[in-house]
Amino acid sequence: MVKIKNRYYVIRMITNDGSQPTPFRPAIFKEFMKLASEMFGDFGYSILKMSLSVRVLDEDVIVLRVAEGGNKYFGAVLPCVHKIDKQPMVLQTIFIGRSMRSCEKRLIETRRDELHSALKNCTTTETRTQLLGAIQQMCGQPARIFTDEQRGDKTNS
Repeated sequence: MVKIKNRYYVIRMITNDGSQPTPFRPAIFKEFMKLASEMFGDFGYSILKMSLSVRVLDEDVIVLRVAEGGNKYFGAVLPCVHKIDKQPMVLQTIFIGRSMRSCEKRLIETRRDELHSALKNCTTTETRTQLLGAIQQMCGQPARIFTDEQRGDKTNS
């Protein structure tokens, strides 16, 4: 018995106007298939159609599964996506892994880093305590805490 090896792409959708991306799974699949057909013809279309699937669709993150045979074709199609479902956007590859577990670990790490950078930029104590609570709830790890003197805190009381 032969095991089919897959690659999992963790991709962030960044819209041009800064709004929240709102594509649906069929629209994402349809856009990739259209580009594969244009770039590689029937052969590339059939390889990606058999192996591509949208595994996770979060607010601004997509996790796509591609069989190892279609990995080269998908990697060539990925930078050419400029819109999904008539919404202009750019796709940023965060991570390429061999399992969903490794993708999940990397996504948690990325989200935690985003929260830490937001914590670094916050100016009020109230906002900082909310972010610290979110970091501890999400990760179970203590956050990097700065004192008010280090931050130059501006409290709006």
